Amino acid sequence: MSVQAFSSHPMRSIVALGTLCFIVLALLPTSGIASMTVEEERELGDRLAREIQQKVDIVNDPLIKEYVDEIGRRLVEEAQDHRFRYHFYVVREQEPNAFAIPGGHIFITSGLIRFVDTEDEFAGVVGHEIAHSVLRHIDKAMERARRLSLVTLAAIIAGAFLSKDAKSTAVLTSGAMAMAQSLMLKYTRENEVEADQKGIKYLTDAGYDSQDMVIFLKKIYRWQRSVALDIPTYLSTHPGIDDRIAYLSDTFTATPKSLTTHPREAGDLEKIQIRLFLREKGGAEGINQFSSLLREKPGDVNILYGLGCSYVMVGRTHEALSYLSEALKASPKDVYIVRELGIAYFQAKEVDKALDVLQDALHTFSHDTTILYYLAQGNEEKGRWNESVSFYQRVLELDPGRVEIYYNLGVVYDKKGSLDLSHETFGLYFKEKGQRETALFHFKKALEHTRDWKKKRHLEELIKECEG
Repeated sequence: MSVQAFSSHPMRSIVALGTLCFIVLALLPTSGIASMTVEEERELGDRLAREIQQKVDIVNDPLIKEYVDEIGRRLVEEAQDHRFRYHFYVVREQEPNAFAIPGGHIFITSGLIRFVDTEDEFAGVVGHEIAHSVLRHIDKAMERARRLSLVTLAAIIAGAFLSKDAKSTAVLTSGAMAMAQSLMLKYTRENEVEADQKGIKYLTDAGYDSQDMVIFLKKIYRWQRSVALDIPTYLSTHPGIDDRIAYLSDTFTATPKSLTTHPREAGDLEKIQIRLFLREKGGAEGINQFSSLLREKPGDVNILYGLGCSYVMVGRTHEALSYLSEALKASPKDVYIVRELGIAYFQAKEVDKALDVLQDALHTFSHDTTILYYLAQGNEEKGRWNESVSFYQRVLELDPGRVEIYYNLGVVYDKKGSLDLSHETFGLYFKEKGQRETALFHFKKALEHTRDWKKKRHLEELIKECEG
């Protein structure tokens, strides 16, 4: 089965953002990149990562995130880079690409993950980007960006920020783009082999088959030749691939294959690819695609899973339950199917079944905020307030940005009769939403109901913040 269909539209946003990481540091004080401390690099990377996340569509699927994070964690561990915590992001974009920015932030497109055939291939790409970060190639390349005039810098930055708008192509002049690409080309051609050497070591030490990196490069090289020449892809931001293929092939011929034990799979790659396909195309297109595939391969577990997920996405729970149940019969221990079946049961308002099934899935996907959220909601419906609170709190621990959970907690605490905690969490919700007057009301109410002096002091601080 294949769902690796790639569109032919230009991936200008990714290339512009890849360029942006070279440009932002060019605006720093002229003391030089080499003098940047680790803390300065971390702060810069964090700021830049936040800006990028506002410009692209980040895939927030917890199963996809856990899969990518686990592979990244293994490779960072082998790199022994303790300067900062690495962050991995999947961008919803059909064209295959990957790039790193300062501070250990690595962006990978959904198209790249769907392009690989094995976890080892994907790990090779991630290891390569980690190596660029470890070797500080990005930082060194920034120095060359200082050659650009302020006018050119302004054009490139504007083009990068507006690249998702079709009109933005006029903002980024051809001269500015050519100069930016020239800078990027010099950076990558000078350092790709060095990043390959380091990346291959990380792969081998982690137990992955480093020769799969050559397989990936050959495959993407062939694919690039079959698409329009103006499509920016992995080859645009990582040139010299033909030389890298030859170099790595010679290296593997002269070096015996590692005997290191291959690590357990970080997840089910094909199901991850199915989920990414659905994030790119949507549930309706998924129904069309997987229905067609099912006619060709009746009973195929992954196709049934994809079809079931598609129906879950569009809210057609009867069909979702039918296909997911059929898939589970064929593969009874498949936790990916179990998880999706639990969600379908919840959507069908079969709460008892949903809770049982999702609790089983939680043993494998312990950091899955979607499972935890449904378990919180299900226990709330059943009047099990303590269990509901526990699951909601776990969601917040894993994803502090989900401010709506404060509201959910406020409702449950109110039902439980804990008025101090109810008003406090309602207050936190409205504070995060920028509604200070409403937040202030709830914090004052919480202060009236609490007897804990430590809690009183905390609430008084929150009240001061809202009044300030």
